[in-house]
Amino acid sequence: MTVHIGDLPKNMNYGKHGWRANSPISATVATIVLSIALPLFSSSLPAFAKKKFEVEAEPAPPAYGKDDPGCRDAVARAATLFAGQKNTEAADLLRTWSQKCMHNTQLHLLLSTILLRLGNAKAEAETEAKIACQISPNSTAAHMQHALTLMALDKTSSAKDEFVRITEIDPTSYDAWSSLSELYGRLNEMDKAKQCGEKAAILDPQSRKAKFRTLHSLQVTGRSEALKNEVARLLTSDTDPPEFFDQLATEVLSVGAYSEAVQAANKALDKYPKSTSALKAKALGQLFSNSLDEARNTVDVLLSASPDDADILSVKSMILSDQGNLDESELCLKKIGEKGERRPLCLLAKGKLASHRNETEEAIKNFEQALAGDQSLLVIHSCLADAFIKASRFEDALSEAKECQKVPGLKALGIDYEAKAKEGMGHK
Repeated sequence: MTVHIGDLPKNMNYGKHGWRANSPISATVATIVLSIALPLFSSSLPAFAKKKFEVEAEPAPPAYGKDDPGCRDAVARAATLFAGQKNTEAADLLRTWSQKCMHNTQLHLLLSTILLRLGNAKAEAETEAKIACQISPNSTAAHMQHALTLMALDKTSSAKDEFVRITEIDPTSYDAWSSLSELYGRLNEMDKAKQCGEKAAILDPQSRKAKFRTLHSLQVTGRSEALKNEVARLLTSDTDPPEFFDQLATEVLSVGAYSEAVQAANKALDKYPKSTSALKAKALGQLFSNSLDEARNTVDVLLSASPDDADILSVKSMILSDQGNLDESELCLKKIGEKGERRPLCLLAKGKLASHRNETEEAIKNFEQALAGDQSLLVIHSCLADAFIKASRFEDALSEAKECQKVPGLKALGIDYEAKAKEGMGHK
């Protein structure tokens, strides 16, 4: 089922006095609601906070054991009611399931969102948002919803603390920094308001696009040496803040500069050691540059906070299969839920496992599906080149080898695969 933005309820005035039109808080409110609601109707969940909480009543921590098997269906039915603006019915349905689904972040997020819409259950909405934070302590959506409920209860200082937590987990969050700028202004902490405003300006999506335009242009045109030089220039900046390097780690990873992604991530992690975006970029950079032991250490840090994250489990599966631990790799993949199995990193992990087991056609199928899902996973070109050589599809292997040579972190591999493909073609 697909829900369009226009289908969502339109009343966004949660606070006692409402938020000013076009303010950072107003924009963040819209972002929060959509980040919570839309994943309930889509096949791709966003990946992707922590510390003490200030609440009037402490909710019980998530219960041990498994959720009721009906939780997923309850969320789907409530989401349908929510989309049809039947908020009271949706809330009543989710309330009956809340205690049975103490590991289901989406259920508690959706219930919190709906309760806030009802207007007379703000404290209960805050409790549900906190439960979501306890279930998924590194979820920015959960902590943004918690901040939203605190704003609705006029707990400005506590809401500010929640946005701070979000910046610790995701230092590149434009919404969090811009909201903090306004909140510090309301609290008359003008120096902090200015600092947060400056960070928001750096992280503005349009600004980010402009900063890295050259990087992506060089990648698209296959100018690997010029691309490597541009990455080096960006990495040696001594004027940009840590938030810039957090962004840079993800950007250079997407253009295939894998060891440089690790360097950029480390610069961000010096300031923000909990940044999930920097840690993920670091783990992938280490994996794709074949630093497997280091990658495993990074992944273990991520899994300690988010043990059920499909992307992180996929990365661990790839590390294990590349290290020859094929049975452990398969067990890791089995922990990934149905929706996670369709994510590009999971498909890549399945392809790697199949390749190591010499199930070449299965490997190729998974690699091609992964690349179709995420064109920035350039490492897949090397995986395909290797698989095509194993399958004696030497012309296809040669094509993939040429693609590898456009990628800084794959150039040497590409040259090797080209030689093997040409050798195979010569023996036909």
